[in-house]
Amino acid sequence: MSTNNLLLNVYLFKDMTPAELEKIGTIAKQSSYVPGDEIFNQGDEAHSLYVIRYGSVRIQQKSKEGDGVDVAHLGTGSHFGEMAFVDGEKRSATVSVVEKTEIVSLDFDGLRKVLDANPGIAVKFYKSLCLFLCGRLRITTNDLSFAREKNLRHF
Repeated sequence: MSTNNLLLNVYLFKDMTPAELEKIGTIAKQSSYVPGDEIFNQGDEAHSLYVIRYGSVRIQQKSKEGDGVDVAHLGTGSHFGEMAFVDGEKRSATVSVVEKTEIVSLDFDGLRKVLDANPGIAVKFYKSLCLFLCGRLRITTNDLSFAREKNLRHF
């Protein structure tokens, strides 16, 4: 599967034309990983967002005690690392490889250059990113509300 076909099936890029995907594809880099490899660690500086061509990864945050707490498992076609593109903060979690995995990375600086030079692509990308992050926030809000209700029932 070409990088452009992969990106077309990823939520952040689904509204783009083949010509627009071609421009994004020029900055894409592929890397292969084996189980146990870490793509990045919580607290690392962020430089890229990632799309899983095939395979799967585990996303964990460290608890105050230092234990890893699973946040998500992502598989083929999923993306991660996009929050730091927006806010410039350090990585909020550690991402490790569960099985043989191939990742397509999009360097933040390269992506910004493509978006700055192509306002139409930028509008589509930021709209999709905004909707994605809103969906994630909605899920988190529901989870927190459920946990709060459950905790209040114990008193």
